[in-house]
Amino acid sequence: MTLPLEIVAEAIDEAALNSGVRGADWLASEGNIPVTFDNGDIALFEHEGSGDYQVHFLFIARGREAIRHGKEALRVMFAEHGAKLIFGLTPLHLRHARIFNRWIGGKSAGTRMTPEGECELFVLSNSMWKGAI
Repeated sequence: MTLPLEIVAEAIDEAALNSGVRGADWLASEGNIPVTFDNGDIALFEHEGSGDYQVHFLFIARGREAIRHGKEALRVMFAEHGAKLIFGLTPLHLRHARIFNRWIGGKSAGTRMTPEGECELFVLSNSMWKGAI
């Protein structure tokens, strides 16, 4: 379930919504955790401090496989890394990504304006996740 870090860095560099972050720099930042899958799916958990992480999904899979990988990535973070809160901002025009966030357990906390445009904020706390499994 582990992809080489060079592949993860390259995926970050090439991500559609990358706002100028170099993959190697992201990986070198203390506390950031990539969760990878053999098919090339990557979930990036960016450490925000105190057990809080912002998640970015760079998935190839679609449908049930993507949902299974999304849930497994969250499990890894809560069960193995002690995450307290995971959140993500999803552009409103990416309806499929917003539906995905709901299917893996994210709860909408409204919309926020970001430099990339209006986004929906999804959150999932450790206690919410434990109640859903």
